[in-house]
Amino acid sequence: MEHNYLEDKKVKKKSAVKAIWLLAFFGIAFVVLLTKFAVSGSMNPFNGLPDSDAAYTVAKEYIAPTVLSSNVEFSDSEYKFAKKSDSVYVIKSFYTAKDGTGERAKTNFTITLKYNGGHAESGKNWTMLNLDQD
Repeated sequence: MEHNYLEDKKVKKKSAVKAIWLLAFFGIAFVVLLTKFAVSGSMNPFNGLPDSDAAYTVAKEYIAPTVLSSNVEFSDSEYKFAKKSDSVYVIKSFYTAKDGTGERAKTNFTITLKYNGGHAESGKNWTMLNLDQD
């Protein structure tokens, strides 16, 4: 019985090439996931949209400069949250501000924010679409 060494070499070469392509594919997938993690700053690389707490934190950053008083307390536990679309958020809540005479005034607000991507807790990654205060 004759043994064909050239044929064995061709088979091994095909197997090696398939293995290299498979390793390259998994390497590229790993780099993509690592980049997604690095850009989003989230432990979950598949969830790129912020949660309600992140949206509320940014909403407070947008509202605080519009208040004349420097003593402002936001109602962190009593806010309402809704999504209009994938990246548009509506927050309803209130804040209490102390005026010059020491009296506290409660102001309700509704703010609409658009998330532009990036780190969710950074105000520069959001755009305020609407703000109503009463």
